[in-house]
Amino acid sequence: FQPYRSPGEGDASADALGKKSTDRGDWNVFYLELHNMDFAAHRDRCPITCGVLDAVPRKYGHAFFSSAAPQTHITAHNGPTSKKLRCHLPLVCPDDGSCRLRVGDETVEMAESKAVIFDDSFNHEAWNDHADRARIVLIFDVWHPDLSQREVKLL
Repeated sequence: FQPYRSPGEGDASADALGKKSTDRGDWNVFYLELHNMDFAAHRDRCPITCGVLDAVPRKYGHAFFSSAAPQTHITAHNGPTSKKLRCHLPLVCPDDGSCRLRVGDETVEMAESKAVIFDDSFNHEAWNDHADRARIVLIFDVWHPDLSQREVKLL
């Protein structure tokens, strides 16, 4: 796992690695796929997960494990485009309502094995307010279902 840093273009608070995306706590990621970068060593450590991801229809090619330490707030952010949908599948998640995800005006409590799928271009943020348990989510993207196969190929 490594600390998540978002691109910091034009942001005075960013450094050479990007911008921290929490205002409290720690958010770490373990990439499996990201923009054609080579994460073969990571994928080799997760063959079952990668096998499942490889079978996902219209897979976008962006997948990672996301770990939010106890008492972490991942600040509001949004993706750059609506050409994909994002799936959050909680793998480890306290069941006391302390883990939440807000997308647009709707906030949901996260629960183990209950996926949330949303348009990543909408403003969203996440919380793990549990005192001592981490939240681990498998996050992956799929092409937006309103795009035809031809449009996907052109993009």
